Amino acid sequence: MVNDKGQLAVAHPPPQQKPIHLLLIFHVVVPIISPLLLGYRFITDHSFRPTIKSLFSLLRSATADPVTKRWYFQDVALLKKLWNLPSAKAYICQDTQRPHLEYQMHEGYCSSATQMCILKSFGIDAEKLPPQKRGESKPEQFAEHVTEIARESSEGKVELSATIVRGNMTYEEFLSTLREGLGNDNLRISCNYLRGALTGWERYYPTYLIMGMFSGHFSPILGIIENDDEAEGGEKKRQDNNPLVGIFDTNHKYSGAYLVPARELYAAVCAVDVMAKKGRARALVLVEKK
Repeated sequence: MVNDKGQLAVAHPPPQQKPIHLLLIFHVVVPIISPLLLGYRFITDHSFRPTIKSLFSLLRSATADPVTKRWYFQDVALLKKLWNLPSAKAYICQDTQRPHLEYQMHEGYCSSATQMCILKSFGIDAEKLPPQKRGESKPEQFAEHVTEIARESSEGKVELSATIVRGNMTYEEFLSTLREGLGNDNLRISCNYLRGALTGWERYYPTYLIMGMFSGHFSPILGIIENDDEAEGGEKKRQDNNPLVGIFDTNHKYSGAYLVPARELYAAVCAVDVMAKKGRARALVLVEKK
């Protein structure tokens, strides 16, 4: 059931201390090596320069005006409206009213956690699903493995297809893809996006600055709603804030579901993944039950 904050009661992962070698990599190795590698590529790859400038501009803008600080981000009334949508109700067991959602167990498990959310929403028993794992960082991996896990965990009873829709489309095409997908009871949408394009840089430490620009994230999209309300204090919303897309963030530090403008989510999906071959945009993965 939805609580007084407009959220479902999704269990948080148990706190775990990071191994010393990971702390050393995160706080020592990455801040030293990454600038050298990026600097080398910036000098030798002319196509890399405008990409970096574009990502920096995107993150700088989001840092100045992060979605997390806006009135609608986790507005209770809007979240309750979101959970009443059929596309969001798919993530709630109709018999027990318990959520089919789960948070990632560790950093880097967002893709696997999103797969588990989607698979459970299709009725696959949670006890038959494999544990979350690290990796699965690319849409291609996600698409391949979510269909394999469904087949194996359901003993062939649940067959899924997965279609990758890259972010290098127009905004109108992006919005149409969301509306059509969310209107299909047999389809779920996983979003691979640059979360920093929405939240900005949250810490001014070298590793966080680098991760903010290059580290993608996976989460399921819950629904899309029209923002017909006025902001607190009577200030009318800007046209750019309409419609709003509901996302369940698999990282528990964001407290579950939140709402972001479709146009800004589009920019976060369009953001180039510089770690991918040929620097392709990120993507939506449409997972459909056959």
